[in-house]
Amino acid sequence: MMKSISVFISVLFLTSCHINDTRPENHRANVSVVGDGICVTLPDTENESISLLSINEIGNSENVVDRQFTIENAPGLHSNKCISNFGFTFEPGKSYVFSINAIRIKEDHTMKNGNSYSVTFSVWLDKGELKVKDIN
Repeated sequence: MMKSISVFISVLFLTSCHINDTRPENHRANVSVVGDGICVTLPDTENESISLLSINEIGNSENVVDRQFTIENAPGLHSNKCISNFGFTFEPGKSYVFSINAIRIKEDHTMKNGNSYSVTFSVWLDKGELKVKDIN
């Protein structure tokens, strides 16, 4: 009996922590090749804008793009539409982490946290053709 109560209380604590968690949910972004470039898309987004965008080459802390946006200049996010890489160059033979923190801008121009999105992927050439693979 005591063991059952202990298990129940442990499960209750674990599940209730997630109920009041104010951190944004983390979702997987998608990566593909479109034309001759890398395209990162979001599976589902509703009324969200980018607050922070980060692209990092894995193993090279010098090759990074970090962009932070305000309510006034935050680019809108749309499902299944390529997100700008802001001039970042992806090179074959390397791997990258592309991540976004989103906000939801309300009608009264206040904001609340949106979701977080990320994808880790590698880039290579196959018979001269650019390829990507999600390695999350």
